[in-house]
Amino acid sequence: MSLYTQPIIQRGLVKPGVVNLAILMLALYGISEIVTIRAKKTELYEKQLLRNQANKKLEEANLPKRPTFEDQKKILRADPGLTYTKVLDRPLTKYKEIELDRSSLVFPIDRGSIGRNVKCDLVRVKSVYTGGLGPMQEILLQVESLMPQSVLEEMKISRKPSLLMNHQETLMLETTHTCWKAEEAVR
Repeated sequence: MSLYTQPIIQRGLVKPGVVNLAILMLALYGISEIVTIRAKKTELYEKQLLRNQANKKLEEANLPKRPTFEDQKKILRADPGLTYTKVLDRPLTKYKEIELDRSSLVFPIDRGSIGRNVKCDLVRVKSVYTGGLGPMQEILLQVESLMPQSVLEEMKISRKPSLLMNHQETLMLETTHTCWKAEEAVR
């Protein structure tokens, strides 16, 4: 190598080659980063599409049930004492007094054992029924299924001797329910 060709090779070929190689390496690294970011975002996009499809299927499955949900929202917003008596009056009409009779319906003022821990409007309802076991079970079923905001606080079942000679003794069911009113808007 001559003194003339050595600087040309060093400054004209080697240094630009090293710089170009460094730029090429940075470009390849940047491209690989962009490819991994795109792969992650594509995966997230596909997961979101699957979620949207699952949500559409759930919405289609729940669409026929929507009127029931609306009814439940109305029940939760209504006055619990009035709703409780409406729920109980429906099955009472289909039984004779000997089969099922409501002896007492009282709305105590105290909050009870459950109400002390709850910070919303609530109503306690004490009711006494006399009659057979089947109708009493239906009454409890009506309250439990039609009033989601009702909790059975206390229940006592005892025998009540019949005053009539030709009738057997009946059962006496004493229940205390705590019913609350939904204060916030239910979505």
